Amino acid sequence: MKKLLFSLIALGLIISAQAQTSMGGKKKTSVAIRFNALDFGTGEKVQNGTIGSVLNAKEWGKYASTTKSFGVNYTSQYTDQVDLYSNLDLAITRKPYYAPNALRRSNEDVMTSFESGVNIKTFKGDYRVNPYVTAGLGIRTFAFRDYSAYAPVGLGLQIKTCKGSNLNITSTYSIKMSKSFAPTYNYGISYSFLLN
Repeated sequence: MKKLLFSLIALGLIISAQAQTSMGGKKKTSVAIRFNALDFGTGEKVQNGTIGSVLNAKEWGKYASTTKSFGVNYTSQYTDQVDLYSNLDLAITRKPYYAPNALRRSNEDVMTSFESGVNIKTFKGDYRVNPYVTAGLGIRTFAFRDYSAYAPVGLGLQIKTCKGSNLNITSTYSIKMSKSFAPTYNYGISYSFLLN
């Protein structure tokens, strides 16, 4: 699993470096502060059934039952319509649903996740509101011992504010890529600051 973690980090750094040099000209880069709500319960219910059955039974998770996390985001513009991103998120939780050997733990510990991926925007210019599709690869760890891989896919909305800053609202589904990972829904909001 350490090889996978190293590979994901290296991929994120290579993609970011490539984005800064490949297209010529000055590309926008930004850093953002993120807040996320991770819905482990709904992900497990959908995995065992379907989205339709969960919606019909009105079993979709409530905000109060989600795990909250904070993090940072680094985004670099690849083209006018494509952005490459890397996220690092931290949470303190006592419910590590995705790590079978950690289920016996009753005390709180740190959960971290690192993601790298791409945002493909609907419009090419600097529009006030710009919807996008997002996809990537990630790795999550509980207590820096139990590692699991996943692929976040979803939708987002970029809202331009002032001086190149943006408000981003995202909703992603994390697809299981290793045995120890339980699929989750991630609802996030972030505010980015332009670096150049």
